[in-house]
Amino acid sequence: MTAGENLGLAVTGNNNQTIVQGNLLVGPQPAAGPRLAYTLEKISSLRSADALRFEVHPSLSVEDDKRSLSKLPPYVLRADRLDDLLRSEVRAAKDESRLVMVTGSSSGGKTRACWEAIRAELPEWKVLHPLVPDRPRGLLQALEHGAVGPHTVLWLNEAQLYLLGNDQVQRITSALQDLLWDRGRGPVLVLGTMWPDLWDRFSQADVAADELLDGASQLADLAVTVAMPVAFTKDELTSAAHLINSDPRLVMAREQATSGRISQFLAGAPQLWRRYENASPASQAVLHAAMDARRYGYGPLFSPGFLCAAAEGYIDDAAWHALDDNWFGACLDGLLSQHRQLPGPLQRYRPRAGGTGSAGPLYLLADYLHDRSRDLREKVVPPASLWTAAAEYAPTESDVRAMARAAHKHKALSCEPLYIRADATGYSGPLHWFIRQLIGAADYARARHLIEAHCPNHSFLLGELAAALASAGRRREYEEVSQLARSASGDLRGSRRLAHHLVTARLDEEAERQYYWAAEQGDAFAAEWVTLRAARRGSHAEAARVSKQALLKHYTHGPLLALARHHAAAGAVFQAVDLCKTLAECGFANQLVAAAKEQADRRDHAGAQVFYQAAADVSHPAALEWLSHRSEGNGDEKLAERLAQDASRAGNSGALHALAHLRMAKGRWADAYRLNQAAAEAGSSLALDWLARHPPQSTCNSPDI
Repeated sequence: MTAGENLGLAVTGNNNQTIVQGNLLVGPQPAAGPRLAYTLEKISSLRSADALRFEVHPSLSVEDDKRSLSKLPPYVLRADRLDDLLRSEVRAAKDESRLVMVTGSSSGGKTRACWEAIRAELPEWKVLHPLVPDRPRGLLQALEHGAVGPHTVLWLNEAQLYLLGNDQVQRITSALQDLLWDRGRGPVLVLGTMWPDLWDRFSQADVAADELLDGASQLADLAVTVAMPVAFTKDELTSAAHLINSDPRLVMAREQATSGRISQFLAGAPQLWRRYENASPASQAVLHAAMDARRYGYGPLFSPGFLCAAAEGYIDDAAWHALDDNWFGACLDGLLSQHRQLPGPLQRYRPRAGGTGSAGPLYLLADYLHDRSRDLREKVVPPASLWTAAAEYAPTESDVRAMARAAHKHKALSCEPLYIRADATGYSGPLHWFIRQLIGAADYARARHLIEAHCPNHSFLLGELAAALASAGRRREYEEVSQLARSASGDLRGSRRLAHHLVTARLDEEAERQYYWAAEQGDAFAAEWVTLRAARRGSHAEAARVSKQALLKHYTHGPLLALARHHAAAGAVFQAVDLCKTLAECGFANQLVAAAKEQADRRDHAGAQVFYQAAADVSHPAALEWLSHRSEGNGDEKLAERLAQDASRAGNSGALHALAHLRMAKGRWADAYRLNQAAAEAGSSLALDWLARHPPQSTCNSPDI
């Protein structure tokens, strides 16, 4: 806890339940914090009907059946493919804390399988299902305030709502890792469900693309995943025939479900899809708005204001003009209505006690519709009304960022308010992109207004705008904005950035003015640009003046080295040699050698020799060795030995050993022995090793090396 933080927890309970309550107070004069309430229920005390509270899908009802049926049909085991593995992992939590994630498609039976597993294997444990004030914050508070103790199942159904797309992800993943590693708080079982693609996104998180997922892969590495089969096999249905025949709902599912998809049928999936397909244009528009928002990461809760505003753009003109004033209310009523006691395409969300309050009702899109629509609508470009609704009604920063990211992906231009809201949350990329589009469309006034209002210190954008103004001949505005660009990141850096944009806009003369000023102030990049521009147009005296000023006044070697390269490439060897000597005398021999290696790598050995020679003149050991090799290759063996000895005296004893290898390749064994002796005396370990392997008498007969 931070300084001044005080946490008080009171624990009361009976045999089956423990209620943990507390207040988090921060600061020297704390105000009353939020009331924290968690219900830890003993698993053996839970009834079958309680499964609905833990978000097991309710089952469809059967008409004209006189028997009294339980809330849920009997559970049909898939022992070999699911239940044996899942229950063994749940059972293993008795010995060591673990995270188990069941992955599978919507309405496939994940939650029911988990429910049956904990009731079968951990009846004496307690289970905690964090939901308030909302899922991420409820989980985080439970983890950080000590509500999860030994012999507790932490129930994370629809785990993506806890681990993806919210501002608390990094804290949650860290807290879960801490819980799993802390033996003093275990054993505990973190049991979650998630769709496979969402688990892949979490477990293979690209932090560069989504910084909120930093730490996700570390938590995923601790998880055991259990894959949920999509359907029952014929053998499984046959072996469970007696159990299936005992419940008319299972009988109906077996007879009518497609390809053994019993769980999906019981959850009402086919009927939900038929209701979507047969819905009126206005009702489909409401569903499409919810589907698109959810696939972009919004939600899962929708306000009526959002749905109404977003749906308008999905309705064509003919259908729109035929609607009455109460069209949206009628659509909601129809979409919320139940069929065979199963929820409709939309479901009313009822906050629990202690949850986040809302100014009005909130709605959920049926999971099955969300799951299936992600592929169906993957390539659909939504109307502008979706972005407008998000800008006005998005309740959280996560929702705002998710929708702004989607709008940016679609290159949407009609959603300035959404980009502005996203920028206010710290996600500025879409707004910056939008400003660049305004600059490209010559809407300079609007672009300047947005920069000054929302990113006044963004010198790069200011530089782009200034360059565009200069290109358009709007001189007064250019001067104003260019001054802002320089001031935004400091005059020196700002001037260079501005010049870069001017070059991009092919305004070389104006760019040169900015670069000259920056070069005078000591900016190496600017000085190099001015130097090369002068050299390319034949102003060699000016190029030399600027580059030498950078070297002598600001101790920056880059411009002079760049000019030397330019002269060497142009065949002006004497000018290049003169500049290289100046660099060597000023202590930049290492830079000359690096430049020489680059020239040699490009097979420009003549150019490389210019740089190596200047470095050798100040006794650079690597340069002397290179020149020694060069001389040996040109047949001047005496010069080669002298240069190798000079390199050795400069600390490079390997030069003599390397020359010995060249002589050995010519069959000159005596020379090789003599040079290796000299290298060994200078401290070359390689030469010593060679001499140990080749005694003096063996060198006379050309040994096998």
